[in-house]
Amino acid sequence: MDELVEEILLRIPPDDPTRLLRAALVCKRWCRIVSAAGFRLRFREFHRTPPILGFLHNHRLSYTLVSTTSSFRPPPAACPNSYRATDARHGRVLLSRHRCYRNTLAIAFVVWDPIRGQSTELPLLPSSDTWNAAVLCAAVGACDHLDCQHGPEFLVVFVGTGNGNGNGGTFAHVYSSEAAAWSKRISAQHLHEDIRSLPSALAGNALYFVCSTIILKYDLAAREMSRPIVVRTTEDGGLGLASIRSHRLYLHEWSIEDAGWVQSKVIKLTKLLPDETLGSLRLTGFAHGLDIILVAAIERTFTIDLKSLQVTKVCEEGWCYGIFPYMSFCNPGSRVRL
Repeated sequence: MDELVEEILLRIPPDDPTRLLRAALVCKRWCRIVSAAGFRLRFREFHRTPPILGFLHNHRLSYTLVSTTSSFRPPPAACPNSYRATDARHGRVLLSRHRCYRNTLAIAFVVWDPIRGQSTELPLLPSSDTWNAAVLCAAVGACDHLDCQHGPEFLVVFVGTGNGNGNGGTFAHVYSSEAAAWSKRISAQHLHEDIRSLPSALAGNALYFVCSTIILKYDLAAREMSRPIVVRTTEDGGLGLASIRSHRLYLHEWSIEDAGWVQSKVIKLTKLLPDETLGSLRLTGFAHGLDIILVAAIERTFTIDLKSLQVTKVCEEGWCYGIFPYMSFCNPGSRVRL
């Protein structure tokens, strides 16, 4: 009988954490099933892709985490409000802010796990003319990322251009939580590109950052940078390109057979978005593995499901300086208020 109940409970949608909590309150047997570590692992394996539990909204000098469900209320990060969200991946959030240190401008980073309410402050890095950073599980290529946020190890990849005064090429530093330190400078002197503060993409064993005229690839295994072109991660983990032209969303995917970009879909935005937003549309990000694109227009931000074409308004708080989806499984037993 327990096996049958477990098979039914496994099929509860993961996007509202209270559904499993209510199931656990039915009786002691159901509570024992739902709270077991084995069930939590099977639940993640069954659904594979973590749901979106909220969106991190950047404002001028702070950020907020707005839940998509009233049942997810994470404790705040243990850092000042002046931090802003820089990235979110594998259940972790990367926060950053500038600060003065020994009469020079430096960048402070904090890695935050909203589910457990744990924060890790990283050593300061010297500021750059332009820069971006990404957080990810340290076991890239050897982890299915279904529960890796609760493991102890993570990486932060920082890419920058210049040394704060307009000189210098493009370079990278990698922070390892295992070593509790940043790596030595990894230089790419042949590259000198302004790095945009748009969300990075993780595909395979590489991170991709948007620059002014190219896309910068950072190979996590080789620890080197190169310049392919990519904007998003497709649902199957491949590379995708998205652009908006003439009120249409153009989607391309990288084809190994053709050794180039192949147009996969064209979506008419005039049929999906309000007329008053069409003159100011811009792409702001995507949800890893869900085929969901974020589009901003006139102090509003929408998600577009590329399969169902469902549009959802996720921000109407005035102008946002960047939005990052927060994706994670949240089951009974996790340290979060429900």
